Amino acid sequence: MSQAAPKRSIIGEIDLALAAGSGDKRIKVLMGVTDLFVTSSEHFTEAETKLFDDVMGHLIKHVERRALVELGRRLAPVSNAPLGIIKSLARSDAIDVSGPVLKQSKRLSDDDLIEIAKTKSQAHLVNIARRSHINEPVADVLVDHGDAEVANEVAINDGARLSQLTMAKLVMRADGDDRLTGAMSRRSDITPALFKRLLQQATETVRENMLVSARPEQAATIRQVLDEISAQIGKPPPARNFAEAQRTVAAFSQDPDLTRRKILEFADANRIAEMIAALSILSGVPLDQIETLVNAPTAFGLMVLCRSVALDWNTAGAVLSVRGPKRAAPGRAYDELRGQFDDLSASAAQQLVHFWMGRQKIARNFSQAV
Repeated sequence: MSQAAPKRSIIGEIDLALAAGSGDKRIKVLMGVTDLFVTSSEHFTEAETKLFDDVMGHLIKHVERRALVELGRRLAPVSNAPLGIIKSLARSDAIDVSGPVLKQSKRLSDDDLIEIAKTKSQAHLVNIARRSHINEPVADVLVDHGDAEVANEVAINDGARLSQLTMAKLVMRADGDDRLTGAMSRRSDITPALFKRLLQQATETVRENMLVSARPEQAATIRQVLDEISAQIGKPPPARNFAEAQRTVAAFSQDPDLTRRKILEFADANRIAEMIAALSILSGVPLDQIETLVNAPTAFGLMVLCRSVALDWNTAGAVLSVRGPKRAAPGRAYDELRGQFDDLSASAAQQLVHFWMGRQKIARNFSQAV
């Protein structure tokens, strides 16, 4: 007898039971099938698991949400749980149904998690970010699509594998976010360059907290970096008068393609005020915030801004070069920036600039309030 025959027989018997039963009876049948599977799951073949998948898939059409919550709770930790049911539960809009599965189930692939992260709520992303292990592609999508809570969950998760680009995104997002700064500072895989940048943009309060909570060897590193930062602090760059630059850029500001070509021209001629004014027109980022990126200790933020307004690398490289020989990223670091530029989508760059601008506004309002 084929496998389809017993499956039809079982489903037929279940239909009869459901037709005569109440809602509680339906839930009892589903939980009975679930218990049967969970208690002996390690002994089932893939074909037998598929049979349970089909039967459970039929049953969940006839039960209330509270039964789905319990089903997700029981199946989430089972390593060979029925795949169709797991995928269905994981995509539920009800987070009490999908949450345990998103957080625990090993049956979900990276593609499943990425698709859910791109289409579901922030609560779904938070649960994915709390998984015991997260691969780089998933972490990258979480950071691109997640809010501050999601970013912090990724940062504090030791099981999250982060690419250098994702790490750099989180450090940029940490500017003005004390909680994320602290979380990133405690990651064992953060590079010395990113750790230094994290300290450079951290508030004095966060730096003090980092020193207090750090292990002795970490504290020594932090003090060394802070000493280096203090030694590098010189006179602030002179304030620019952007009035003339804005008048120059206004003549062609309605033509985005021409504006991009002019950015290259301004960068090559070291006409920084006009370059900043043109970047502001394309991006909508205020002049003073772009100047902050130009004068920042690292080039990543300026590179992200260039990517967000669809500059090609030839133009972006020219923009980065205005930072001067002491600030430019030579050699390997410059090559890494080029690689990150190529890997970073324009939409992800725009989202990152949006987060950064929001944090800058909050920090500015707070400083004015005090």
